[in-house]
Amino acid sequence: MKKSAYLKTMFQKYGNEITVHPKYKKEYQVKGLSFQHLPSSNELGIPFDHTDDGGYLYLGPAEYRIDRELEETKLEQDDVLYWVTKSRAVYLQNEPIYVCAVLQKVVAS
Repeated sequence: MKKSAYLKTMFQKYGNEITVHPKYKKEYQVKGLSFQHLPSSNELGIPFDHTDDGGYLYLGPAEYRIDRELEETKLEQDDVLYWVTKSRAVYLQNEPIYVCAVLQKVVAS
């Protein structure tokens, strides 16, 4: 089994329903994990710091490359919207195995 397929199974089993709202494409559903107020990036193995931009983090399957849809992309979970401020695919042996993103909660004005 490919590493990305194993992680996709874990996201399907344990993940939350998240709606991705890309600016120029139709919205779609993914199963992913999102967290708030996490330990440091080094402790989590995340390739960038998530605490500077609001402290929310998304992990999701490599099949949905939100890192390629950054311009004004939003994620929605439990009727709460988050801006994607940074996103990156994480690779193992030249294979993308998951996508992680730093999120900032959308504040209603």
